[in-house]
Amino acid sequence: MTYSIVAVDETSGTRGVAVASKAMCVGAHVPWGTAGAGALATQAWHDLRYGWEGLALLEAGRSAASTVQELTHDDPDAPHRQLGIVDHRGRVASYTGSLCLQWAGGMCGRGYAVQGNLLASAQVVEAMAEAYEGFDGMPFVHRLVHALLAGDEAGGDRRGRQSAAVKLWRGAPSEDPTEVDVLVDLRVDDARLPVHGVAAMLPKLWLEYRTARPADALPLAGQTVERVRVALLARGVDAAERDVEAVLATWASEQNLESRLLPGMIDRTVLDVLESGPSATLARVATPPPLEAWPA
Repeated sequence: MTYSIVAVDETSGTRGVAVASKAMCVGAHVPWGTAGAGALATQAWHDLRYGWEGLALLEAGRSAASTVQELTHDDPDAPHRQLGIVDHRGRVASYTGSLCLQWAGGMCGRGYAVQGNLLASAQVVEAMAEAYEGFDGMPFVHRLVHALLAGDEAGGDRRGRQSAAVKLWRGAPSEDPTEVDVLVDLRVDDARLPVHGVAAMLPKLWLEYRTARPADALPLAGQTVERVRVALLARGVDAAERDVEAVLATWASEQNLESRLLPGMIDRTVLDVLESGPSATLARVATPPPLEAWPA
């Protein structure tokens, strides 16, 4: 009743799961992962035990294939279940029980596994694999979303559409205790076009979470200060007789742009949003930015 892709970004080690279904809130129970150890999708007659026990096995160093074997062994309902797994070494496995509702099946490629059940046809998983491989070189999250879009366009879940999700985990646990393992968690829980809804979030995701680079910034001095002051005033922010940098910092934080703040400078995207409004900027980043613009 679901189709998914589980994959690893070979450059950063980031693991991810992208999934869609004619069922509500698919992102709440299908994708599982942990930084450094791996990720998995449990679906069809999904068993949440496969999630936490699967992660425990992956964290213990088990391979994707042996994790599938351990989870399905002695499970009387295993013939009704489906799994996709990527482990700590980037090995993948896809399992489809013999009693999963047709069409059901999966396939594996380099660093990814695609699987689905109750699909329009085998072309759904084939299209997902082709899209994921075809968008090599794009940011990892975009590759996963394009795979979902391809599956949707190939017919997806033959009952229709309802929810979709994309979740990414770090390639290794962060040494910073304030940073969580999850890098991206996009969900559309109940919508007419859920996969397209997830895709529409990508420009906003890039806008909010990319960290500013000083090389791209402008010194917050001279004419730039006046540009910022005028733009703030146009937005109804009192910046006439106040420290522009302090006012800008408050405004940027309110817009979820605090990761782009730089002392004594202004990130070009922050200035663009300030002067043009977020919709204009989002239109320009609808095509994903270069790989180096994304965090590892």
